[in-house]
Amino acid sequence: MGFIKGQIYLNVNLNTPYLQIIKRYLYHDNMLSQKKPQPVEPSTIENTSTMSVCDIIHTNATNIIEKIESLLPTNMQMYSDFYTECLHSLQDLFGACYISENNILVKMGIDQKTIQSFGTYVKTITRSTIVQIEMSNNIQRTYLQTQILAIKTLDEYIRLTLDYYSGMFSGSSAPFFQEISNC
Repeated sequence: MGFIKGQIYLNVNLNTPYLQIIKRYLYHDNMLSQKKPQPVEPSTIENTSTMSVCDIIHTNATNIIEKIESLLPTNMQMYSDFYTECLHSLQDLFGACYISENNILVKMGIDQKTIQSFGTYVKTITRSTIVQIEMSNNIQRTYLQTQILAIKTLDEYIRLTLDYYSGMFSGSSAPFFQEISNC
């Protein structure tokens, strides 16, 4: 085998399972991005003649993610029911508070000016709490957006790497270098 300047010759069997995975990823990329991948039952994986570590991990990760997604509406409803019960209990608590307030405050000798000062204090605490809730929500939103961007960036690098390796396996790395020069 002779070497030509600028080319690399690899003694690679082009029908290896790794190359098949790369080809499957490159050729079926549009189809996968348009429809949700369907989980494959473990019995189906065991019956296939060639198994791939990537297929096994992909299938099981997809099954886990779909299970979490399927439970999300139930969890949201449970939290909603929880907060509804909390609000109901608070309403009952404040109903009892109104009944006993007059007796307790009169016996303690607390006047309206003190109650107004307490009201001002509680409003200040309420405003501060609401600002903290909004800040926490913004931090969480920013964190999740950053995580999504990190995953998208990782996906771009994976695609670029696969393009590079597929070019190496086919004997040409021209598409990889053209893409870099366009950046």
